[in-house]
Amino acid sequence: MLAQVSVEFISAIAFLLVLLFFVVYQNYQTSVQLEEMKLYKEAYETVNKIALEINLALKSGDGYSRKFYVTDKLYGVSNFSVEVKDYTVRLVWSKGSVSSGIMTRNITGIIKPGENTIKNVKGDVFVE
Repeated sequence: MLAQVSVEFISAIAFLLVLLFFVVYQNYQTSVQLEEMKLYKEAYETVNKIALEINLALKSGDGYSRKFYVTDKLYGVSNFSVEVKDYTVRLVWSKGSVSSGIMTRNITGIIKPGENTIKNVKGDVFVE
């Protein structure tokens, strides 16, 4: 009789441990998805800010010059690049990319993390 209670107790503990494992695993999966969503949100904000700066320089005309800052980390990701071509600004990192439209086919220069200077010289947009 005592052995029967012991087996049932161990079975109940095993069931609770399996249940606990599934709850922790589901919570982990949700937190990973949340982190990914935060990264994409920050990346979209950054690429839209860059597109806004380019469009503003283009609309403002000759002689426009302004400094703007691009963050050096996107929610913990520091290895990313910015590409501008074919009416699109694209921010790319190892596990994904986001893009935003602009009003010019291309610009001269490279947008890098940190401080950038954008200029409009006779209708052409330059970034230093």
